[in-house]
Amino acid sequence: MRLKSMLLLSACLYPICHSVQAQTLQSSAVEAEVLSQQLQPYQQVSDAQTRYQASKAQIWLSYAKNEFLERSLTTAGREALAQGHQIAEKLAQKQPLSLTTPILTVSQVMRRDLWWQVEYFKQSGALEKAPEQLAHAEVMLVWAAAEYCELGWRHAREHFDAAEQALYQVAVATRQDHIDTVKWDGQALPSLKQLNGPGCQGVNVDYWPLKVSAPIQDQTSKPALTEPDPKIENVVHFAVDRADLNAEAKAVLDHLSTFLLEYPDIQMTLVGYTDLRASDAYNLKLSQRRIQTVRDYLVVQGVSAARISEKAKGKQDWVADPQQNIAHAKSRRVVIEFDDAEVHVQPQWRDLQPEP
Repeated sequence: MRLKSMLLLSACLYPICHSVQAQTLQSSAVEAEVLSQQLQPYQQVSDAQTRYQASKAQIWLSYAKNEFLERSLTTAGREALAQGHQIAEKLAQKQPLSLTTPILTVSQVMRRDLWWQVEYFKQSGALEKAPEQLAHAEVMLVWAAAEYCELGWRHAREHFDAAEQALYQVAVATRQDHIDTVKWDGQALPSLKQLNGPGCQGVNVDYWPLKVSAPIQDQTSKPALTEPDPKIENVVHFAVDRADLNAEAKAVLDHLSTFLLEYPDIQMTLVGYTDLRASDAYNLKLSQRRIQTVRDYLVVQGVSAARISEKAKGKQDWVADPQQNIAHAKSRRVVIEFDDAEVHVQPQWRDLQPEP
């Protein structure tokens, strides 16, 4: 009888616990929304550091809101909500705020090179020129590592990409968009093991934030193209039988356009491809349409049409992959080839549109 009574009690307690959790989640969601509204006026002020802190708080709150949408609130989500609350409270009380972004207790430092860039840019005028983008990059790096710790690399990758894109925007705003001017020395910084200790349990505060010696450069001088730029992505992809760009492809071309406008003497050739299906004649025309789409997009961004040559190759030079649908998706592309040998390029796959 005692065992039966205990089982019945346990069954009765479950819906009560579930109801309490739901109420807690709803209460936290309301709190996040109220805080977000309170922060909005601070994002409109002229003081850049205030905008930096308000933007950072908003992104922390976005982290928590993302968990609300998934009907959960993990330790990371609760700490993100607390960070947003703390910043909002101190802004309201006009109290000083640290410029150091904390690492959550269930996260760690990953991509030391990007964290190094964060600290470098802080010393090079980014807090005044790109406070929102800098705040975005910092919180996204923490968010990405927390996702990695909980769910693995597949769930973290897009957050790291977002952080990297935000840092590129910071570099452009501070006129340091040639990444060779932002080299980092990994040997001079603490190792990941020193920073993270046994793993996903926050960081060793003795090593955080990273100490960076970054000379402030002349912001008015144009960087010379003396070494390869490792960040020039030179390929965009298309859906089957289509010649339009998705949002990810446009982001790649936006980045490329900024680079091309900075270096107006560089000439390029747009090389269009298709997958292996359909006739040679049809695929040549399709690859030409894809070239035209990329050409038009670059011209709208301000790139001179006189700098652009074209070469339609149809289904030549297809890209191999163990999965046939991925091989097709990788093959449906336009590659931007540069005449200047000093421009180094790398592919990207974020805009792939494989068939089911």
